[in-house]
Amino acid sequence: MSHNNQQQDTIFNAVTTPLGDELTWRWEERQSALLAEFSWEKKDRILTILRQLFPQEWHRKNIKKAPKNLKDELGELALLTKEQLIFTRPASDETPAIAIIWWPWGHGATYSMRIKILTTDYDDVALQQAQASLIKKIFQRIASR
Repeated sequence: MSHNNQQQDTIFNAVTTPLGDELTWRWEERQSALLAEFSWEKKDRILTILRQLFPQEWHRKNIKKAPKNLKDELGELALLTKEQLIFTRPASDETPAIAIIWWPWGHGATYSMRIKILTTDYDDVALQQAQASLIKKIFQRIASR
């Protein structure tokens, strides 16, 4: 699904406006995402807002439970390490599915955050199927021992 610039701005503003005007955003062509970099002092406030805006929070231990099409679209971004997060929201009547990629830098003083409009969607059924598939794989491994 392709969006014109006005639609894209509206979608991004639904996330950037609640975060406030302290962040400076720029377009990152390589990831096709809106990017902001900020210092650690803003981390807690931004995380609180993201957790209110996005129903799913993925981290290194639960990303395996994410729907396959979501992981496929995110590609290398879904290979999370410690403290990296991905927040997602499925599509609605007004907006496509959206992902926020949360990246602490190695030194701990700087964070980057990307807002990415997803071309694929997922729903509660896909979330439940992904979780059931993972549980099934775990039981198969246990049974094969």
